[in-house]
Amino acid sequence: MKFSSAAIVLLSSVYCADALVSGPRPHAVRSLQSSKLFSSAAASSNNLSVGNSVGLGINGGDNVAASSNGVTDPSKENYKVKYGPAITLGKLKINIFGAIFGVWEVFWGIFFWYPMLMLYALSRKISSVLPGDLLGKKIDPFRRIPINIGYTWGLLSFTLFRMWPKIEGMENLEALREVDENGKKKGLKPAMYVANHSSWMDIPFVCHVLGFQNYKFIAKAELKKVPILGRALMVAGHVMLDRTNRRSQMVAYKSGVQWMKDGVNLVTFPEGTRSKTGRLGSFKKGAFKMAQAVNAPIVPISIQYADRVQPLDYAFPAKISRTRPEAVVRVGKPISTEGKTDNDLLEEVWNTIADDLPESHKPAKDTPVGAN
Repeated sequence: MKFSSAAIVLLSSVYCADALVSGPRPHAVRSLQSSKLFSSAAASSNNLSVGNSVGLGINGGDNVAASSNGVTDPSKENYKVKYGPAITLGKLKINIFGAIFGVWEVFWGIFFWYPMLMLYALSRKISSVLPGDLLGKKIDPFRRIPINIGYTWGLLSFTLFRMWPKIEGMENLEALREVDENGKKKGLKPAMYVANHSSWMDIPFVCHVLGFQNYKFIAKAELKKVPILGRALMVAGHVMLDRTNRRSQMVAYKSGVQWMKDGVNLVTFPEGTRSKTGRLGSFKKGAFKMAQAVNAPIVPISIQYADRVQPLDYAFPAKISRTRPEAVVRVGKPISTEGKTDNDLLEEVWNTIADDLPESHKPAKDTPVGAN
């Protein structure tokens, strides 16, 4: 039975898009430099046991987790989540918690997010043919409204179910704070936010860090063909990239650079796809060039245990984010791109993210830093 309902399409839309800039597993081109990141654990962190007891995924026995600074916490590292019974649709599972959350999520998607998004798209189209194009050129030239509509949907859906992660290190973003000549604080300078990727949940987690700021994801071009999701990505102005097409790469590069010049943040998961083991993989360097072109800083984000909240083989979240092991998002200090080579910048960002990951998420031994 193929799982192709509107529910999963809507869910993927609030998450902004899975496998952002994803593609086939890349060919490694640069060796791991920091031996301190080598993992001694042989077992895959993604092999989660599904318990037989009835439950909502809020209690259990042993799995993997760590403290917020990346230092292993045995009380979490050895914790196995019991997700309770689940049904299987195609290749994906849905447990009791996921079914309840999914209904709630899709409800708000159908009756709030999608209608509001289409109303915005229609209003923008009408405005474009009127003198002055009030909406497109004056009210919302950088397409911030659809981003805020999506985040509002996330607040409506996630808050009740305690799906937001614990966020640490937000004070590090103050380094991006702009101050006028009178010493008055203004908004944050545009930056590229870079995170590890092991679960669907990584995407709304990063969105929560940015809140109502304007940002654009760098997403694979084939997502434009997905019903509802493709339309949403285009309306919001996300950067669409086809890695197999040189022209598409140039268009995406110019689009990303222009967004940053306009003061809009970019978000990317440079591994290119979700990790099947939960461990940090090699980074593709293409997106980093956009930040380098305008000397924009890179904000490293280390996401812990999102894959425990929604494992790869689950259609919806299988447990609450704030229950054991708790999902944590660690925002690192902005990294300057000025005067650095591609490889040096890539390695610095990769190592910074890896340092704040627990043992089960750290890269396996001999994992290359960079990949084509």
